[in-house]
Amino acid sequence: MYIPKSQIKENQYTSGKEFTLSTTGKVYIGSYYSTSQGEFFTGKNTNDTPNVKLNKIVDSDNPYNIPTIEIANQIESYYLTDPSYAKAKNLPKNRTPGRIPIQSFPTPTEKNIKDGFLYRYFVKKGNEGKFIEISELEYNNFKNQDNTVQWQLYIPIKIQWGIQGDREQVYNGNKAVVSLAEQRQSVPGFTLFFRGKFDKFWIGK
Repeated sequence: MYIPKSQIKENQYTSGKEFTLSTTGKVYIGSYYSTSQGEFFTGKNTNDTPNVKLNKIVDSDNPYNIPTIEIANQIESYYLTDPSYAKAKNLPKNRTPGRIPIQSFPTPTEKNIKDGFLYRYFVKKGNEGKFIEISELEYNNFKNQDNTVQWQLYIPIKIQWGIQGDREQVYNGNKAVVSLAEQRQSVPGFTLFFRGKFDKFWIGK
């Protein structure tokens, strides 16, 4: 995989508190480099092979890994109901209060690896067939109908996702869980959303 050098930050080092190996789930200690796309790989640079992808360990002070900049970038989607604000921003009146969902992807923790599974959270927007993966915190906002989010427009979905064991069994088990959720919550297209990647996060037996 070719990545322009201008998009790589080389010669970084982790003492074992930041990453796990995507291949085994084990904590990684050593040199790594990062890309402008927010991805991390073993080695001082692309020439220092093998370049194994690294997953970030969840920060106990920020268990949902929600960057503050991501929230700031969506401030125009909050649709505040204050009339003066709406007029100043030329926003239409009567828009649904609250903000749109903040996308977030899970990173298996040491507990997840020990348990052999993790939970994944999603929302589906009305009849549009659009699914967004979110954090547990965001899921609770929509499930509990928190007015800081547009809960009226989205259906929250929670599934248990296997990551350990026989790969074929994990694949089939996750596929069955997704299919069941699609039926029970009447969210057509949920199975197709995964594009066959039902063994994502699999770490082996």
